Amino acid sequence: MSLDVDIRKRYDDFELDVQLQAGSERVALLGASGCGKSLTLRCIAGVETPDEGRIVVDGITFFDSCAGVNLSPQERACALLFQNYQLFLHMTAEENVCAGMRDVQSGWGMRGPAHDARRRARSFLQIFGVAELAERYPAQMSGGQQQRVALARMLAAGPQILMFDEPFSALDSYLKSALEQTLLDVFSVIDRNVLYVSHDIDEACRLCDRICVMHNGRIEESGTAHELLARPQTLAGMRLTGCKNTSRARRVSATEVEALDWGMTFDVGREVPSDVAYVGVRARHIHRDHERRVGERGRNSFDVRVARVSDSRFERLVLLDPPLGDARSRIQWKVDMVDVSRDELPREGETLRLHFDASKILLVSR
Repeated sequence: MSLDVDIRKRYDDFELDVQLQAGSERVALLGASGCGKSLTLRCIAGVETPDEGRIVVDGITFFDSCAGVNLSPQERACALLFQNYQLFLHMTAEENVCAGMRDVQSGWGMRGPAHDARRRARSFLQIFGVAELAERYPAQMSGGQQQRVALARMLAAGPQILMFDEPFSALDSYLKSALEQTLLDVFSVIDRNVLYVSHDIDEACRLCDRICVMHNGRIEESGTAHELLARPQTLAGMRLTGCKNTSRARRVSATEVEALDWGMTFDVGREVPSDVAYVGVRARHIHRDHERRVGERGRNSFDVRVARVSDSRFERLVLLDPPLGDARSRIQWKVDMVDVSRDELPREGETLRLHFDASKILLVSR
């Protein structure tokens, strides 16, 4: 299985310019809203038409502006699951799944005995645990049940490429986790290209082999989750992989970089690129400097004031005022609350001596 995309589509205030190649793998398109993720899927599915370029799936040309090829959505061997599921409201769950089959007739599809179609439809519904809903209409189902019926219909179509447009965004965390595991079970037994649109780095890590970071209509970088987390190449890559603390930067010396928005200079212990533009520090790579007290100097240690704290179930989020800057440039620090006395946790208004892990400070040039 293979995918080759090289397309451009222009609007008055936006341009999509995407080059993407993939084999039999699961690829996430990770990016903020409006960056072109969903538009890319819609162009592959034939819902939108690029201005120019080429789309080839498993050797079949879906679109080629030079050759004048533009297959209709019905002619393309692909399935796209939208956020709103798009079930046929006048059909039962079983009929919806049958409608997705390419090789059945008898009232819904193209050819084959009706009882075979129904039997196959129920087998796909069973995969997602909703076989008992076969006779229900979408209006009689919850959102999560509709989601699973839509997934069954998608798989029943037997597509060469499976595409998901943030399919779990409206589900509660428990159901989302269960469906993710079901999808992983399905992925493990089918040899298909999978494109998965998300703005959630954790979701992309759990479901996909490779992640492409999209920004302003382009894929800026691509790699495994480990590669992107350890060595992002762009500001967009840092932010989309969960780095909450970023600042404009300039090179001070061979191993030193200044975070201009914070008024802090770090010795990163390695060569700083001459064209460094941004520095990033993940919230988990900040620690209390127990060796020094407030006011004592140390490499990559600074006195910072706790501006605000807020607690989740297992950790405290601490907003820090850097030596220079305002509320817009506050630094986020996450503190584990498990097995820690509340008296030891940072409190609003106190000044702490904190250390920034030099080996984990991120540097990018664009």
